[in-house]
Order: sequence, then structure tokens, then C-alpha cells
Amino acid sequence: MNFSGIKHKVLSKKIDSYLKNNKNTALYVSNSIQFVGIIVNEDASFNFERLKKLQKEIPIGSNNFSVLTYKNKNESYNEFRGVFFYEKQITLSGKIKSNEVNDFLNKEFDMLIDYTGANTVFSKFLVAKSKAKFKVGHLIDDESLYNFMIDVPLDDTDIFNKELIKYLKILKKIK
Repeated sequence: MNFSGIKHKVLSKKIDSYLKNNKNTALYVSNSIQFVGIIVNEDASFNFERLKKLQKEIPIGSNNFSVLTYKNKNESYNEFRGVFFYEKQITLSGKIKSNEVNDFLNKEFDMLIDYTGANTVFSKFLVAKSKAKFKVGHLIDDESLYNFMIDVPLDDTDIFNKELIKYLKILKKIK
């Protein structure tokens, strides 16, 4: 029996709840970015070399970057050795079974960068559940998911990163 439809409805309600509860909180971004969380979708053939370039552009040290890799299957490996999230780690009631994923989502990053484009209910759930202070992603229909959105194609990570760095400098969050 396939319960994916039920799981999608439960997650959609949880996303709405997280966004509603966070809507009334004031946007807080520390004076400068010190800790960055990153969500990527490895199944979309994400180029991890671009994360190395981003780490050089945001001068906080590579140890202050944490990566959550969203995957459909339990296979493959990336050199960032970040936390892996699989769809099967969510119960029908919307609870995440992985302590590592929960720890990532409960960490109050100064900035969370979502490279998935929130193109599935699972990636939207991860972004909405995150306790990050400032959430950045691609321009999507649901504007309440992010604090800051960049309007570039999903597959153009170089331009996305270039625009992100430009605006972080304008906001004086990095040097």
C-alpha cells in the first residue's frame, strides 16, 4: 500500500503551520554571517565544486558551513560529508527519524541557502522547518518560504552565488 499521498498532505499542512508561526517573528540577521546551512538536491546533479567557490567568497571558514543533501535513494556519496536526508526518513505523521537531520534543522544558522528550488514537498518541508535566521532561495510562487529570493534559473548556480554575494555585501553581512 502506498501512503505517499497522505504523507504529502501531512507535510503540506506542516509547512503551512511552520510558515504561519514564523510569519510574525521579526527578521533577524546578525551583523555578519558566521554560520551557513546549505540544502542541496544531489539527484539534480548538483555541482559541489560551486560550493567550494562559495566558501571562498564568504570568509567564515569551511568549518562554519553545514550541508544537508536531499536524496531520493540511499546511494552515492559527496565529499562534503554533510548530513543526508532521504524521503523515507519522514513518518506518515511528518516526524523526521534521523537525529542528524533534526540537529541540522534545529541549528540557528545565520543564513540557510536552499539550492533545491523547493521543487518538492520534502524540500519545502526542510526549509520551512529550519530554524535558520535568514533563508535564501530561488524565486518561487510561495514567497513566504524565504526571506530573500534570487530570480535565476535553478541550474545556474554560478549566477545565483554571484548575486547572493553581491547582495550580502550590499547588506554588509560579509566583506
